[in-house]
Amino acid sequence: MKIDTARLQNYLLDIKSRTIEIEKLLSNNNNEQILSDPWLIRGLKYLLIEIAEIMANTLTHIITRDKGQTVTGYVDTIIKAGDLSIISESLSKKLKPFFDFRNSIIHRYWIISDEKLLLLTRENHKDFELFIDEIKIFMQK
Repeated sequence: MKIDTARLQNYLLDIKSRTIEIEKLLSNNNNEQILSDPWLIRGLKYLLIEIAEIMANTLTHIITRDKGQTVTGYVDTIIKAGDLSIISESLSKKLKPFFDFRNSIIHRYWIISDEKLLLLTRENHKDFELFIDEIKIFMQK
């Protein structure tokens, strides 16, 4: 099957939009403000979950339509994306803990501290932009 580029473009716009929201939250609030306001930290978690799900939808679409393979879950999706050179293996490895985090929040497998989550988000939120860039490069091929 053929990749639906309009669908993928919409996914990438959604990721960009959520990333901008995260950047605004991080730039307008220091760690103490975010950690002391349960709505801010919950909002951050929700944005991260949304981004993980949109990324997974993007990759699942490409893996099934372009590569003719199936995936068995979120983490499998990010691993296969790196293995199949949809995104770089280095980005796949960097994003895997983020996909693990998504599963942890949704399924309550383990709990990450809000402090650690905030630190990891501040350190790695630019990876979402890198994901967008690498998917655009893949789509141009």
